[in-house]
Amino acid sequence: MLLLLLAAAGVLVFAVAAGSAQWAWLSVLLCAVAAVLLFWSRARDRKRGPAVPRHSAHAVADDTASGPVVESEPEPDESGTTLGGDTTGPPAEAVEPDPDTEPSEQRTDAADVLLVCESGAEVFVIDERPRYHLDDCSWVGQRATLPLPAGEARELGFTPCAVCCPDTAVARLERSSA
Repeated sequence: MLLLLLAAAGVLVFAVAAGSAQWAWLSVLLCAVAAVLLFWSRARDRKRGPAVPRHSAHAVADDTASGPVVESEPEPDESGTTLGGDTTGPPAEAVEPDPDTEPSEQRTDAADVLLVCESGAEVFVIDERPRYHLDDCSWVGQRATLPLPAGEARELGFTPCAVCCPDTAVARLERSSA
């Protein structure tokens, strides 16, 4: 596909230099073919599913102090508020994650953001996706993940997933260890 795009760019430069509309249309045709191939490739990759098994923090020996966050989330009431006053969104049973749509960003209290940025607790990211997750996030499913310290994930521009609410869990873990 890259070769087609480079060829289209070369043909376009030639068309402009030669002042020929036919060569310009050839450039447009090459770009259209590259777009069709790109969409076809993307559809084929989605049908195949992930080729790499999802990373599991439990399969790795626990030789670091900043192991995976395994603390369970408190159950929110009907309004979506937990006992500590944290708003976690809609009740857990109402959230049905769509695997094709990016989950929304968790709204995080400023004090929790500071705790998360200084934390070394492990969260998981998916390549080419903007959110970081807990190991047991239902939205992640069988996608391949990469472990990162929560602070580093924030530094790199990742944002917390609203399905698994990693900032709430990491902040709670940091408060309990302090």
